[in-house]
Amino acid sequence: MPLRRPSKADLAAISSKRHLRLTEVELDDLYELVCDNLNLYDELEQYPDPVREVVPAVRVPGRRLTPAEDPLNSIVRTCSVKVPGAKGKLAGKSIGVKDTICVAGIPMSCASRLLYDYTPDIDATVVTRILEAGGHISAVLNTDDFAFSGGGHTSAYGVTLNPRNSKHTAGGSSCGSAAAVAKNLVDIALGGDQGGSIRIPAAWSGIVGHKPTHGLVPYTGIVGFDLTIDHIGPMTRTVKDAALLLSVIAGKDPDAADPRQPDQVDSMDYTRALTGHMKKLKVAVVKEGFGSQLSSSTVDTAVKNALKVLKKLGAQVTEVSIPEHNTVVPLWNAIAIEGGVSSFYAGHHSYQNKGWYNPRLMSAMGRGIISHGGDFSPTAKLGTLIGDYMTDQYHGVFYGRARNLSNQLTEAYNKVFESYDLVVMPTTPQTAHKVPPSPEDDRKTYIRQALNMVANTATFDLTGHPSITVPCKSVRGLPVGLMITGRHFEDATVLRAGHAYEQA
Repeated sequence: MPLRRPSKADLAAISSKRHLRLTEVELDDLYELVCDNLNLYDELEQYPDPVREVVPAVRVPGRRLTPAEDPLNSIVRTCSVKVPGAKGKLAGKSIGVKDTICVAGIPMSCASRLLYDYTPDIDATVVTRILEAGGHISAVLNTDDFAFSGGGHTSAYGVTLNPRNSKHTAGGSSCGSAAAVAKNLVDIALGGDQGGSIRIPAAWSGIVGHKPTHGLVPYTGIVGFDLTIDHIGPMTRTVKDAALLLSVIAGKDPDAADPRQPDQVDSMDYTRALTGHMKKLKVAVVKEGFGSQLSSSTVDTAVKNALKVLKKLGAQVTEVSIPEHNTVVPLWNAIAIEGGVSSFYAGHHSYQNKGWYNPRLMSAMGRGIISHGGDFSPTAKLGTLIGDYMTDQYHGVFYGRARNLSNQLTEAYNKVFESYDLVVMPTTPQTAHKVPPSPEDDRKTYIRQALNMVANTATFDLTGHPSITVPCKSVRGLPVGLMITGRHFEDATVLRAGHAYEQA
């Protein structure tokens, strides 16, 4: 069936929108040519789409758990996806995946009503690798609505509660991943990270979260924000398990399907790096990572006490100043909002790259916005208003400036890494937020609690450096995270340091 053809009125509207200023004569001529050109789209529609093969696995969609079964609201649905008899590094491990990761045959919604009935027909590359390594995917895990929050409270399925204190949130956006791991509902989880969404909930929930180097792990088949800040990585109870999962999922996508990855991406067994000591490692403590307007003295003190442990482990610890760190929030805000909103309204794809496109998701998202756009979370609605305004009025200029300035931020950190192996700071400036009032009761507070914790974590989404959070020791009450970051593609060193502190 041929595609619908536009009317002349449709083309006149486009002329007005795009400032083409077509005359009536031009419109008459171009109308015929537009319709002729659409014949090529009719032909394109007849070509069969390339098939992305999925691992032959037993795939059983599960159900929503009751509050009694999952009191923290960490699981969107149970499932069972595994290759019978598969042996490998993850054999015997139950794996939870964030509700932004495609698993063929298992519904995925990004915790939003907009994608309520979407079921992927592909596996994300990381899912393929997990299944081939013997892992058993047993749960789809809660997230903030389209991952547009660090608070853990904006999901269409409801807030995910903190495993240490249910009056607080688990943190976001990978809230379900943190809570499910902390409560032993899964052995290991996958989280996504665009502004801290692995490390924030890991820090607030008292577990380990590792954001790999940008491009180390292929993002193919995962709903993202912006190609320049998309990361996927492990959330675990121990650094050893984080190293184990990273060993499985890291490396170049064999189909060259992810434009985030460089031409050569080497993988390794990261568990071999876990020596238990930090001898000869030079550690820079970033002064600007402490003492901000949002900082808690409890958090700063806990991390400073952790630095004493690093010294005992053999590290050389020195404070440094990186003034560019103070620019992170404005830079990240522009990139995440304008890039994220562009992705939403393009069906979670980006033009002008040679990666894998997911046409079914693109269609589902477009239709979901038209039919259920009013069900976007308040945070996503705010971002859409700002992103559209800035794009329309300022033509992407501020996005471009933010990206250029982010390159300067990266160079500032690379300069420090010329003299130091690692940098450290608090993962978040404060501990877990209390569960906020509903948006109907206090919409402003609900929204303000979504992104006021990203100042430190978002730094390394902009720069792409590998970064881990491990729980600080001897903290009473809510957990505090120690964030350790290293040079590009030196994830092994970051994991080594996190493991040494964990074992101390």
